[in-house]
Amino acid sequence: MTNNVSEKTKKLPYRGFFVSLIIAAVIYALFSFVPHLNLDFLTYSDVAANAGHSLLYKLVWFIEDFTNAQFYAALFTGIGLLLGAFIAYYLNCKKKRTGGFVIVYNYHIFPWVIASQLLSLIISDLLYTPLLDTSGLTWIPTFIPFVSIPVIVILEYGPNIKNLLTGSILTGILATPMGVMVNKYVLSPVGLPVVAANVLTMSLLGILILEVCRYLPWIEKKEKFFSEDPQTYGSKYGEAAPKEDPDKVSWFVRRVFADFTEAQFYGNEWASALMLGGLLIDWIINPASVYYGNAYLPIVLAGQVIASATGIFLYHAEWKKGFYPTFLPIVTIVPGIAGICNGDVFLTLFVAVMGGIIAPPLAAMISSHMPRGWHPMIGNTMSMACCTTLLAIVCKALPYIGIGI
Repeated sequence: MTNNVSEKTKKLPYRGFFVSLIIAAVIYALFSFVPHLNLDFLTYSDVAANAGHSLLYKLVWFIEDFTNAQFYAALFTGIGLLLGAFIAYYLNCKKKRTGGFVIVYNYHIFPWVIASQLLSLIISDLLYTPLLDTSGLTWIPTFIPFVSIPVIVILEYGPNIKNLLTGSILTGILATPMGVMVNKYVLSPVGLPVVAANVLTMSLLGILILEVCRYLPWIEKKEKFFSEDPQTYGSKYGEAAPKEDPDKVSWFVRRVFADFTEAQFYGNEWASALMLGGLLIDWIINPASVYYGNAYLPIVLAGQVIASATGIFLYHAEWKKGFYPTFLPIVTIVPGIAGICNGDVFLTLFVAVMGGIIAPPLAAMISSHMPRGWHPMIGNTMSMACCTTLLAIVCKALPYIGIGI
């Protein structure tokens, strides 16, 4: 009996989890107490007021969209993300262990992924930032293409110019208006967070476009999808990722940080570290330029670390088998619900833990029941929509019984 308990204890990465909790506390303290310059420099309200008609502010909005999925939406944060991604790609190409987790799970496909993201985002921003001037809206989900369908078209049907253009153009045109309508007519009337509308849009539009791709004559169909057998699409894509040891504390901490850029399909420590470094710069320059001008960033960041660490700790055995979607609460649940509960510390940490517990297995269950050719992103975004909605309802109810706000 003692041996069984000891064996089970070894399997759970307690040390990695506790180190991650310390890191969450350090990040909270750093962002809480670092001095601010409070410069009048690209505050969110200024960018939103001018992006509809100014080319310069459109460019800033474009770069901020790189990290809208995490709710950061800031200039140096976006620059840091892209810079870190390219550093990771370079190191992966050189076969350096310092490159961290393999970017986009297969670094050979990274140039196709980033090209599809940038093209679709250019289309989305050029078409729909004028709505900021004409619709009365102060925010629109132009970022959706950057973290969704153009990439999964490449990851399912393979890397080529026809697939890149198809996924990027269709998503660039359709995603933003669909996200606006889902939010305006479905979720906002019942007081649910806009992030649920964004991820629901990704799910529904992802299904639609992937199914359309099955029948488009210029989309080449092979016996196996790229996600099932990359080597079918070229021998270089079959290269195995370097072996990792998930039992190490360093692996656990690296995995927590890599989760911060899984929404962009990068899942790499370099991308995450430089993104967070850029976020700190933006926060120091002026907190009003980050997280749409809200002041809750320190508790959001701490909650995001705790959410990922909770999932990795509980589902460590799944990580030993392969990828597991422990990143989900970082993208939606924690920052989305912190916004609607005014940064309440208890409620933010509550949803961080609950998100880490329920979102990954729900996503895995949904993905396991989907048809071939539907990328797991669809299961992930469905899980995010369900869990964010559920936990938002719970958090709205808790103050009525004296818990939270």
